[in-house]
Amino acid sequence: MLKLILFSYWGAFLGAYFKINGNPNGDYLLMMAILFKIVGIAGLIYFNRKKIIEFLS
Repeated sequence: MLKLILFSYWGAFLGAYFKINGNPNGDYLLMMAILFKIVGIAGLIYFNRKKIIEFLS
C-alpha cells in the first residue's frame, strides 16, 4: 500500500509535467495518481483497522 502512495506522488509529478507541456495525457496521469492515493490510503486503513480501533478506544 505504501508503494501505491509513492506511485501516486510520481504520477502526480509526471502528470503535472505533461499537463504543463500541453500533452492531453497529463489528465489521465493525474487521475491515476488520485486513484492510487485513494486506494493506498483505503488499504492502509483496511489492513490496520484493528490497531486504529484499539488506538481510538
